[in-house]
Amino acid sequence: MAKKKESKQKKMNVRVDFTPMVDMMMLLITFFMLCTSLAKPQAMHLTMPANDKNLTDADKDKSKTEQTITIYLTGEDKVYVYMIEHKEDFGNLELLPKQFKETTWGKDGIRNILKTHKYAPTKVLMDARTQLQLWYDKQPSSKKELNDSIYDRALLMIKKGHVDIVKNNELDMAKYNKVDADMKDPNKIEENMVPTLSVNIKPLDESSYDNLVTILDEMQICCVGKYVIDKIYDRDLQLLESAKQAGLMK
Repeated sequence: MAKKKESKQKKMNVRVDFTPMVDMMMLLITFFMLCTSLAKPQAMHLTMPANDKNLTDADKDKSKTEQTITIYLTGEDKVYVYMIEHKEDFGNLELLPKQFKETTWGKDGIRNILKTHKYAPTKVLMDARTQLQLWYDKQPSSKKELNDSIYDRALLMIKKGHVDIVKNNELDMAKYNKVDADMKDPNKIEENMVPTLSVNIKPLDESSYDNLVTILDEMQICCVGKYVIDKIYDRDLQLLESAKQAGLMK
């Protein structure tokens, strides 16, 4: 009897097709590139103190006392405001009830104080910022990165009081370039600035990080371009102790 020939099993060639994976990767790369270009980074501009030893104390203290507000952040979400018109009035117990007061968070509290101060930058600076935004909206999308850089720089100038760089909803590039050069030169004194409010933020050890973040948000909302987070000095502790004794702090 003849033997049956054993049928040989046909080998199948297995091949992994990477084409769909490549297509998917290209789509993801395109997606993230678009998202990255559209997402505008949120950054805080910091003005660092000058490191020039030749500067006198008078040069370092350019901000007038009457244009300055000191905000104390204490425990239990408390916030206190101290405003004086003359340097020699600091710690004056007779004037303390008029100068030192507790306020609240939000639009009816600290925000209202910042907006209603006689040197409040809100009205003039907000108008200038609105004009800058209108100029920015008209710019071509092909130069978006350049326009973003110019917009951020111009907004910083406006917050510092250079409102004359915008006029009739247009950015005056000649004035913009001049102010930009003046700001980069540490020996150059900036001119034609609208007097604006300066804020000293002094958080105590018992204050919370959330309160510090909130007060920084208020600086942005009220368009305050000049503010500093400062430490508590001995005279601040003496002032707060006097306020407690006078019943101005709980």
